[in-house]
Amino acid sequence: MKKKIWIPIITGVILLAVLLIPIPQGSYDDGGTREWIALTYKIVDWNKISVDGIYEATRIYFGADRNKSINELWERESAKFGNRGETYTAEWVEKSDRTKTDSELIGHIRITEIYDNCFFASPVIPMPYQIKLNGELSSEWCVGDQVLVTYENLYYDDQTHHIEADFLTVEPSDFELEPGVDYKPVIYLYPEEDTEVSVKLDYSGRLTCTYPQYNDGWTVTAAPDGTLTDANGQIYNYLYWEGETLTQYDLTKGFCINGEDTAAFLEDALAKLGLNRREANEFIVFWLPMMQENPYNIISFQSDVYTESAKLTVTPTPDTVIRVFMAWQASDGYVDIEAQELSAPERIGFTVIEWGGTEVKQ
Repeated sequence: MKKKIWIPIITGVILLAVLLIPIPQGSYDDGGTREWIALTYKIVDWNKISVDGIYEATRIYFGADRNKSINELWERESAKFGNRGETYTAEWVEKSDRTKTDSELIGHIRITEIYDNCFFASPVIPMPYQIKLNGELSSEWCVGDQVLVTYENLYYDDQTHHIEADFLTVEPSDFELEPGVDYKPVIYLYPEEDTEVSVKLDYSGRLTCTYPQYNDGWTVTAAPDGTLTDANGQIYNYLYWEGETLTQYDLTKGFCINGEDTAAFLEDALAKLGLNRREANEFIVFWLPMMQENPYNIISFQSDVYTESAKLTVTPTPDTVIRVFMAWQASDGYVDIEAQELSAPERIGFTVIEWGGTEVKQ
């Protein structure tokens, strides 16, 4: 009996060893980088000579990264350097023309560039700001990290939407986008000549953020290149809104895309849906960081279910309206779903473009 009891225990120990104990793969001729591989993860002890010097770090890679080659992992790893070793000297906010503000414009942010004397970031919750935070960022932080900072001496340029401040502390942020929230629908207006345009949104939900402020609608002067100017002379690239809704989005048709193929898929899909390169770039830059690390993404572009829950009234009446709204869901495995046909009307005359999206939690 005792032998029979020990058999499953020994088997379990062996199985755990196979799954969890990494096997050394030797070192690389790049300065001495070493690699260990287990069935569920990979360890890389980076010791790589590059044009920027010697890069030393130990990283553990799971999921899809576990199967990537050392060169593919290096491309990702080197992107984390930012511009360390360089000093940023260009003027970001012309402080002589601006006044310090106590406004809490900086919340949960994602690091986009790192210099020796500052770093840049974009808001995790979509807002039309670009942020520069002065000070030396410690080496524990990398490009792509999501953080929450405290800061002082904040300046805001309302023409360029540039924010500059001196950061005091940096800590990890675990903020996640909420299900049931329509994130970053942005509206572009392209008349054939400078035109005063009014836009009203009839939304079956609660608006949680708008920019410029939605006061029973937006009224702006739109130029053919898409530049928008309000009554105070303030300039915008687009109208922005965000809201909470109980609308149930349909994922029965769409696409199941490998996480690492998401960027290429979106470039192709958005072109078919009528977005130009600038619009598609802004769409991808916002959504890709949340999608590319997933094993798979189920993606479905909504039509009537979205446009009926968020009705737009534009005056004067546009000749072309294109509204792209993506509902998506992360998936651990491939899901076979009926493919959507993607198309868009030709952009002629006064054209209105909108894009947005939401993550659907399982």
